[in-house]
Order: sequence, then C-alpha cells, then structure tokens
Amino acid sequence: MKTNAESGSFHEKMERTGTKSDLRLSATECVGTVDISEKGSFEIIRKGNDIWAKPDSAFAEGMNSALGENAFSTEKWTHGTSSNALMAKLASWCHQEQLSAPDTLDAGSKAAKGKVTTVDGQQAVPVVLTEKGESVTWYVAATGKPYFIKQDSTRDDMQDLTDSDFGGAVGAKAPSGVVVEAPVA
Repeated sequence: MKTNAESGSFHEKMERTGTKSDLRLSATECVGTVDISEKGSFEIIRKGNDIWAKPDSAFAEGMNSALGENAFSTEKWTHGTSSNALMAKLASWCHQEQLSAPDTLDAGSKAAKGKVTTVDGQQAVPVVLTEKGESVTWYVAATGKPYFIKQDSTRDDMQDLTDSDFGGAVGAKAPSGVVVEAPVA
C-alpha cells in the first residue's frame, strides 16, 4: 500500500456487505460516490479542507430525520469543512490517511506468497494472510511498480477493494449549482 501512496493518487472501488464506494483519491482530493444499502447514496467532493456532499432522496431523508431539520436536499450540494463533524464524517469515506500513513505489514505478520495470477487483466502476485479460519488476500502488481491492486477478504470487518489508475488526476473542484452550508452537528 506504500507504493499506492507514493503514486500520489488512485481510483478505488470498495464493496462490503451493504456498502459500495467508487472514489478517486489523493492526499488532498476525493471525488466519487458512496452507496449504503437501505440508507441511500451520496456524491462526495473534497478539495483541501472543503467538503461538498449531494445525497439521493433516501440519504437526504435519513439525514434530515436524524438532524431534525431539512439540511440536505437532492437539489443542492451541502458544503462544510473538515472542522464540521457532519461533513468530516461523510468525507471519512475518502479515507485519505491511506495516502499519508499507508498500512504496512509488521514483522510478526504471517503472509504466504502465491503464484502469479491475473487480476482484471493484470499480472499480480497474491499475498495471503490467514488467521482463525478467516483470510485476506492482497494482490500486488507483478510487473512495473508493485502497486496494491486488489483485496479480497472473508472477514466481516474488511471490505473488498480494487485500486487502479495510479498517479492520475483526481479533478476535484467546487460543484456548480446551488450550494448551502452544512448545519453544525
């Protein structure tokens, strides 16, 4: 994952039970969508300290009910900064810490390296960690830079990930249209 961070940016697709996201990430930018089963979805843009979110109707209804006010609308972008707890929570889906402090295996980790395989048309080396009947497999690019390109997990607390488009522009910019300020949560 350190090599991914060193690329400066990448495209990440995440899926776990009831949740999906499709995000372009860098240390200072994030653009994409998050879909939470039965709660709805939202678009997210983060550029520096500024965060914008635009929900679908189900997500807006749930947020407005929880807040006790009509702060979110499908017609408007809601804006705040990372100092606003509500906006910071929405932006946490961007988990940009993986660019500033990427995960690494510690010396005590037991990992088994598998044989080269193909993942989404790319040659990759699987690295498997197994513990207590559960496993996670990380696929690392076999050619070029050793980018982490996929994670498959049987653990309930871990998601499946696919990373691609390393070093590409994220393209975050303030949205056009009506923008309202986020409520203080």
